[in-house]
Amino acid sequence: MKTIIASLTASLTLLTISLSYAKEPDDLAAILKETQVTEKILEGALREELRRDTRVTSVAAEFIAPQGVVVAISLNTPWLRYDERGEPSFEFHGNITLPEIPAMVTNILQDLQLNAAPYEPEALEDLRELREEQRDLRTEQREFRSELRAKRRALVRERDDSDKRQLEEEISRVERELALIDQQYDALSAEIEGQYAALRAQPPAPKPAPEPTRPSKEPEDVNIILAQAVCDYGPTLKSLDSDQYLTLAVRQGRDSRYYSFEMDDVRSCSRNNMSVERLLENAYQYEG
Repeated sequence: MKTIIASLTASLTLLTISLSYAKEPDDLAAILKETQVTEKILEGALREELRRDTRVTSVAAEFIAPQGVVVAISLNTPWLRYDERGEPSFEFHGNITLPEIPAMVTNILQDLQLNAAPYEPEALEDLRELREEQRDLRTEQREFRSELRAKRRALVRERDDSDKRQLEEEISRVERELALIDQQYDALSAEIEGQYAALRAQPPAPKPAPEPTRPSKEPEDVNIILAQAVCDYGPTLKSLDSDQYLTLAVRQGRDSRYYSFEMDDVRSCSRNNMSVERLLENAYQYEG
């Protein structure tokens, strides 16, 4: 038994020593911070650039020592298009995955240009004022009812006849005022219901027709757009060594494609010492 315990103790000691000497990348905190910043910058840039033939669903970046930074990008194809007459047409490509649904909902709202307030502002102004007046009356009702309850409780506890008569008079006064407010509230509620009925009968204001998205003579070159974003924003990763890589893992539907750019090339492109086309040509590219 002592031999087993001694063996376990020795093993734990060796494990502790090995962990204490575990190799950690230099400037890890800075690299992780730069990775987060690059993720946000690339997401914003690609969402802005890829707006016609493809759209960005998600962007996530992580640092993998000693290779560099990997940015996972999910793309989808717009399901709503417009023909030459401006009529919408619907196209679905491949299967829709759960992570794509929130982005699709956003795209749907943008494509259809939905109007949250379908009526002209003037048509709603009277209704808004009536609702504010109704809220004020409701507040007054609560205050009078609270006062009425307090006076009734006081009347029950009161023993002096003179004070009882005074409380009874005050209770009668509050009841009359409350009854008047209740009448005003009922009349106002009926008027508001009439406004709602009028709005329901009124056709909504016409929404501006969406501007047709006509296909350009040349389709979007996603490869060039990706390489341009790497050239423009890849140097944010200042802490990466020149021989490390910024890799884009691009997924669209069931297909994945990888682009690995050496940081030395990325920085050369950023300094205008290398064209975007040459940056793309130098990158490792392969299907996954």
